[in-house]
Amino acid sequence: MKKILLVLCAVLLFTGCSCSMNDSKPEDAVETFFEKYRAKDDDVITQLIDTIKNEDLNDDSKEKYQDLMEKQYDSFAYVIKDIKEENDEATATVELTVLDYRSAILKAEEELKSNPEKFNNDEGNFSDEKYMDYKIKLMQEVKDTTTHTIELSLTKENGMWKVNQLSSDDISKLHGLY
Repeated sequence: MKKILLVLCAVLLFTGCSCSMNDSKPEDAVETFFEKYRAKDDDVITQLIDTIKNEDLNDDSKEKYQDLMEKQYDSFAYVIKDIKEENDEATATVELTVLDYRSAILKAEEELKSNPEKFNNDEGNFSDEKYMDYKIKLMQEVKDTTTHTIELSLTKENGMWKVNQLSSDDISKLHGLY
């Protein structure tokens, strides 16, 4: 799961940061950034699929994990709270409300600590697949949301604003994993 998160970092770097021809204000660039995820832009989904297919998950788990991320993209909400602009640099304070997948992950980790044998295969050895299936099942059941504040840095290039690379914490927040 952590490897997936790190590669999602690359997804945000290469797809989320590109700007639209209409991003002449920092607010526009922030909206473009988030709307690419809400719209499930082809580049976003292609990068997501490429990320997941390289993970050590069975095909069913890969499909379910992709569905979880797409569900997050469908349901997150954001509010631009403030923008501070100075020359060709800007900082946007954004309140982000996402599905709280982190609560499901913590619950799965607690179950692993309390009942590790639950995740053993027929030979009595720990099964990553069984554990991941359990974790994904809990994530699929998540209905609660959590709200985070993130600070986006932006840069103006050739008259257009673009969102710079997010921190790993902010990426975790966007995906409901923080």
